[in-house]
Amino acid sequence: MTVIDSHAHFEPRLLDADAAVRKMDEVGVDQVVLIPSMNGLFEAPPDALLSAMRTVMRRRATRGIAEAVHRATLTRSGDLRLGGKVIPIYPLPDNGAVAQVLAAHPGRFLGWIFLNPKHDPAPLETLERWRHVPGFIGVKLHPHWHDYRTALLHPILARCQELRLPVLIHLGFGKRGDFRTLGERFPKLTVIAAHAGFPFFDDLWALKHRYPNLHVDLSSPYLDEALVRDCVAAMGPERCLYGTDAPYGFEDASHSYDYGESKGWVERLPVTTAERERIFGLNFAELISR
Repeated sequence: MTVIDSHAHFEPRLLDADAAVRKMDEVGVDQVVLIPSMNGLFEAPPDALLSAMRTVMRRRATRGIAEAVHRATLTRSGDLRLGGKVIPIYPLPDNGAVAQVLAAHPGRFLGWIFLNPKHDPAPLETLERWRHVPGFIGVKLHPHWHDYRTALLHPILARCQELRLPVLIHLGFGKRGDFRTLGERFPKLTVIAAHAGFPFFDDLWALKHRYPNLHVDLSSPYLDEALVRDCVAAMGPERCLYGTDAPYGFEDASHSYDYGESKGWVERLPVTTAERERIFGLNFAELISR
């Protein structure tokens, strides 16, 4: 069975590429799709806070509480303020750093091209610059932390649809996560909503039949095992992709990253062996070969 981690980050200050390969080999992860680091946050928020946020986000009536908490953590310049510290959010994450890893470890890593139309005056030129680099397979977008409305993405999404490049998007609240318009306006674009459809969860899952091009990954300490099970039951194994959000959260005994934690969520799912194989790798392999 091929195991592909469809959502991880290259953050060598926490886990360099050589160390990542060793950990992949230890737990049986064949390939990892890397995203450039986008912030200086090296510790996951407390479990109690993550649990509370999951609870309020799963209900439409209380989701506004989570949005208010999120907006309270942003500075005027768009950085994060947590625990009395200001943590930078990088407006233009470094695709070049991922390109170097792809060249050094062909076959073990693939890459997402990070675009931010809010700060990049020519995002389509940036896409053209990187999409020909071997190993890059699609585009990563983050309207949640980069704080823009998804309407700003329409030229990028139109080009990705034309090129048949998948898009991995971390949706934001409200108009910063307008997945309905994305599904309607770009029906042939492969869209992967990060972290089980954060911050909409159940509301996004309920519309899966309306948007057959919409998929989700199962990554991050934003989630827990119960939420992952609910997501797979609602979306179906054929619409879900294994991911980790490495190297954030899930520490092992040596305080390094534990690839086995979120992998166990998928291994324990009440699905057939064939469905588990789809989640672990076949779904992703099919999406990038379309």
